Amino acid sequence: MKKLAATFLVISGFVTLSHAQDIFEGDTVKNYKLDEIIIKSPKYNRNIFEVPAAATMLPARFIENNKVENLTDISAFVPNFFMPDYGSKLTSPVYIRGVGNRINTPSVGLYVDDIPYFEKSAFNFDFFDVERIEVLRGPQGTLYGRNAMGGLINVITNSPDAMRQTKISVDYGNYNQIRTAISHNQPVGKKFAFLTSLHQTHNDGFYTNVYNNSKVDKLNSYSGRMKLQYVASEKFKASANIQYENSKQGGYPYALYTDSTNTAAAINYNDESIYNRDLLSSGLNLQYFAKGFTIRAVSSYQNISDRQEIDQDFTPKSLFFVTQDQKLNLLAQEINIQSSENKTYDWLFGVFGFKQLMDKEVSVNYGPDGIKQYKLPYSEYYYTKWYDNSNSGLALFHESTLKFGGFALTAGIRADYEKATLDYVYKKFPNKNTVDVEEAVSDQEYFEIIPKIAFKYSINEYLVPYATVAKGYNSGGFNATFEREEDRTFEPEHSWNYEAGIKAKWLQQRVYANLAVFYIDWTNQQIYQTVPSGTGSMLTNAGKSESKGIEFEIKALPAKNLEMWLATGYNEANFVEYVKDSKTDYSGNYLPYVPRFSFTTGANYLIEVDKNWLDNIRLQLTYNGFGKHYWNEDNVAFQDYYGLMNFRAGFERNNIVLSFWGRNILNSDYNSFYFNALGKSYAQIGKPGTMGVNLNVKF
Repeated sequence: MKKLAATFLVISGFVTLSHAQDIFEGDTVKNYKLDEIIIKSPKYNRNIFEVPAAATMLPARFIENNKVENLTDISAFVPNFFMPDYGSKLTSPVYIRGVGNRINTPSVGLYVDDIPYFEKSAFNFDFFDVERIEVLRGPQGTLYGRNAMGGLINVITNSPDAMRQTKISVDYGNYNQIRTAISHNQPVGKKFAFLTSLHQTHNDGFYTNVYNNSKVDKLNSYSGRMKLQYVASEKFKASANIQYENSKQGGYPYALYTDSTNTAAAINYNDESIYNRDLLSSGLNLQYFAKGFTIRAVSSYQNISDRQEIDQDFTPKSLFFVTQDQKLNLLAQEINIQSSENKTYDWLFGVFGFKQLMDKEVSVNYGPDGIKQYKLPYSEYYYTKWYDNSNSGLALFHESTLKFGGFALTAGIRADYEKATLDYVYKKFPNKNTVDVEEAVSDQEYFEIIPKIAFKYSINEYLVPYATVAKGYNSGGFNATFEREEDRTFEPEHSWNYEAGIKAKWLQQRVYANLAVFYIDWTNQQIYQTVPSGTGSMLTNAGKSESKGIEFEIKALPAKNLEMWLATGYNEANFVEYVKDSKTDYSGNYLPYVPRFSFTTGANYLIEVDKNWLDNIRLQLTYNGFGKHYWNEDNVAFQDYYGLMNFRAGFERNNIVLSFWGRNILNSDYNSFYFNALGKSYAQIGKPGTMGVNLNVKF
């Protein structure tokens, strides 16, 4: 009842303020307002009030002021979005409203400059020269397919334009953090322009391995991007982009963890661990604008080549050392035709296809202590598994919107087909001899119909309630690690999602706010588990789960140069039915990696100095809080509430900005990651407080 009462009070406040808008317009008001929020995610490209879904947009200035350097950083600013720091760029678990996977195919969609990212090891990349980040919460599968079950992240980088400009950014912080970026936009004639960007980041590491008194997580990363744009006429436009990142990363900062006391020991292991990755993404976007409709064709290619070397036991003993080499190629093609915005009826038809090839080789080497501990009759022993995995898919989709005055009814449907094959080879190498263990070829096929229906009503231009019902779907697949035949594959997961919300703006666009409540009915949830021996991980399916919650965001300009915001989310996600085996029943437990609540609040204030040597001073302070969340299905180990405070002070003169920044300035203690392996628990401690200085120059 308390939750319903709180929701009713918030809705009442929305209605009251919407009427206050009419009264306020009759008075004299200073001429300042918030910018319109436009969602540019592919197939939307409209004002946020026209999108019947909870959505958050982070513009370039917000990204810069808050040092949003990768996807993990946006956890602080998007309600019910959580992306824990895994310890390397290899695995990037993303959760929206509790929906997400720690391993295998993500169930949250990601597009970067119209290029789909399907593989988890591509999600954690360096941000630079970013125009905006958009997060749509709730299933987007009708338009974006099976890996958008939890929602969609859209990252849009700056595009070429008609103005020649060069931007340089240099950033230095403690722990020898160095970030540099340079971009140059060059128009060539009236129809063609290109934008080139280069980026570099380095740090000496934040964590010390007491075994050899060295930093365990040092990082060197180099990136480059080129974007081309050709506007042949009012009817035809072509754009292309290519981005490459080379990353060499130390890791992993994991320490033994005691569940009963929720404390971590010092990082202490003997073998150096690394993760190196080459990531190449490219895309071509062709658009033809006819009278009444637009035809759009997007072709993309992605290549990942990476290597992981990891001390699997994370102890001073030489038990296990694992190496993994992975090569991935992804081709995707989409063609859609979409009507121009119409007063009564909008429509979209499309076809999407992809082909993904992945070759993976995993070797587990037993050290002297491992051979002794497990009483193996060998002086040398290791085994290797090869995975040749192929995924291909084809989808047809459609969406229609009927408009009746202030009413709008949207219905969509997608037919999604996917085929997965696995060519698996397993060999052991005792004392340099070769023993063939298993060879197998398997295939799986999946077909799903994904519907959606949404309704919105514009009471006036300031207040728009909406309701959405959508099916969520994430296909099944093959586990990369398994020890029993029944664990070779996992099944698709499905959900029905119910959402209602209100979007509002008041006081001549000086206040934006939105409220959403949701309920997710979930079957066959894909759950992370360790394999029986504890030397790897896999996905299994739970029986039935549910997730429910509320989200609220508000941004305001209470004074001319003062911007304030608050975003908060509450999420209660439970297993309804989950009997793991005859002895273990997790029914009623909370889902792991789902904070019960999260919030961010902050303010940005501009002081107009107007001196010969200084134009403005910009001050910003933010506080981000994360509620209690569990690390496993048994709900034993958990992270309690913690908060992070950040600041930035910038001094502006013409096109030069000198800023001083700090992150986690109160040096809050928390754990950012946790897992079980070899019958033990391990955790990664959250990053300590950092401070630094940044210089931006434009000319």
